[in-house]
Amino acid sequence: MLYPQLLAADFARLPRALREFHSAPRGGRASGKAVVTNSNRWLAWLLGFPPSGENIPLQLEVQTNGNREIWIRQFGDVILQTSQRQEGNLLLEARGPVRIFFRIFADENGMRFQSQRASFWIIPLPLQVEARVRGDESSWEVDVTVGRIGSYHGALVPVP
Repeated sequence: MLYPQLLAADFARLPRALREFHSAPRGGRASGKAVVTNSNRWLAWLLGFPPSGENIPLQLEVQTNGNREIWIRQFGDVILQTSQRQEGNLLLEARGPVRIFFRIFADENGMRFQSQRASFWIIPLPLQVEARVRGDESSWEVDVTVGRIGSYHGALVPVP
C-alpha cells in the first residue's frame, strides 16, 4: 500500500475516509461531482486535461499493482489515467512521458501535495502542481491546480 508507506506515522493522522480508501489492499473506487476550469484550453486539450464545466460527474478508480497504483479519473466522458509509486521520500505520478514528483504533507484534515519537479522524459518542465485533499469520516474534497493549464475541485464518496 503506497500511501501508508509514504506517509509513515502521519498516515494515522488522516481523516477516516482517506485512511480507509488509501489502505484498501485491492485499491478503491469513489464517485462525485467536479468543477473544471481550463486556464489554457489548447494546453489542456494537448495534455488530456478535461474541458471546463460545472457539476461534471467524477469517477475515481485506483488499482493496485505491487508497489504501484493506477489512478483512473473520469470527468464525464474524459478519462485521465496516471500511475503512482514511491521514489525515495517522494510520490512519483506519471502519465505517458510526463513525470511529476510530489512531497506529501498529511495532518488530521487531509493531505497537501506539493510538486518538487517535473519532466517530459528526461527534459525538465517548468510545471507546478498543487493539490489538497480534505476529508472527514465518510467523504473527501480535492482541489488540484496544474500550472497554467487548469484546475479542478471535486467532492467524492467511496463506492463499495
